Amino acid sequence: MTESDRQSKIRARFTEIAALPDDDIPLDEAALLIAAEAEEDIDVDHYLGELDKLAIAFKQDQRFKTDFGVPLPTLLTYIHSELGFSGNINEYYDPANSYLNRVIDYRTGIPISLALIHIAIGNRLHIPVGGISFPGHFLVRYGGHNSAIVDPFSGRELSKADCQTLLRQIAGPKATLRDEYFNPASPRDVLIRMLDNLKQIFWRERSWDQSKACIDRQLLLFPDQEEFNIQLGAVYEMQGNTSLAQYTYTEVLRGASDDQVRDLASKRLLALESRSKTIH
Repeated sequence: MTESDRQSKIRARFTEIAALPDDDIPLDEAALLIAAEAEEDIDVDHYLGELDKLAIAFKQDQRFKTDFGVPLPTLLTYIHSELGFSGNINEYYDPANSYLNRVIDYRTGIPISLALIHIAIGNRLHIPVGGISFPGHFLVRYGGHNSAIVDPFSGRELSKADCQTLLRQIAGPKATLRDEYFNPASPRDVLIRMLDNLKQIFWRERSWDQSKACIDRQLLLFPDQEEFNIQLGAVYEMQGNTSLAQYTYTEVLRGASDDQVRDLASKRLLALESRSKTIH
C-alpha cells in the first residue's frame, strides 16, 4: 500500500466516524486515527487493545477491589502512580502530546490527551467518565453533574476553589467561574479541541499542509462551522494559492449566516484584491 493509499484509508474511516451521532463516536479510535494520519506504521487496533489491557489489569488487581465499586482515589492512583501517566511540562507544545499512541507508549501528554486515557479506561470499566471543556485546560468529570472533577494533567481531584485558582492562572486574576465552564464535552467537542491544539502548533510552525489537514477533519466533524472555512482560506493564502483562497472566502460570504464571519470574509477578499492590484 502506498503512503497516499494509507492516508486515504485513514481519512475515509475518520469520515465515517465523523458522520456518526455523538453518542456513537468511538472517541479513542478517532483520536488514534488523527495520530495515524500524521505518523506512519500506527496500528490503531493494537493501541485499542493496549487500552483494553490497561482496563483489564486494573479490574484484575486485588489491591484495587472493594465492596463499594471503584473509589476515585483508587483509579487515580492506578492511572497516575501505577501506570505513570503525567503531564509533559518540558515539551508541552510537542505535537506528539496530542497523539494518543504516543501518550500510551510514553505515559505523558497534555490535559486533553491524558483525559482520553481516563475516559477510555473508565468506559471499559463501565465507570461514567467524561470530558469538561474548561477554558484553556481540559478537565475530567467522574460521575454525574455534581460528581468529582479531576485534572488529568496533575492527576488530582479539584475542588471548586481549585478550579477558580486554575482559571485565574489561565485567564487572569479577575476571571470568575461560570457554570458553562463545566459543561460536558461531547466526543465531537473533544476531537475538535484536539485538532485545534494541533492546528495552533502547526500554524506557529508554518506547516500549512498539516494545518489544512486539521481544518479538513474539523469540517468533517462540523461541516457548517463557517470559521473553519475562513481558516482554510487563510491556509490557501499562506500557500500562495490566491485563486483558491478567493474562491473559499467568496463561498463563505455567500453562505455565512454570522455577520462577523461575513465581515471577516469580506475583509480577506478586499485584502487579496488589493494585494493583486499592487503586484500587477
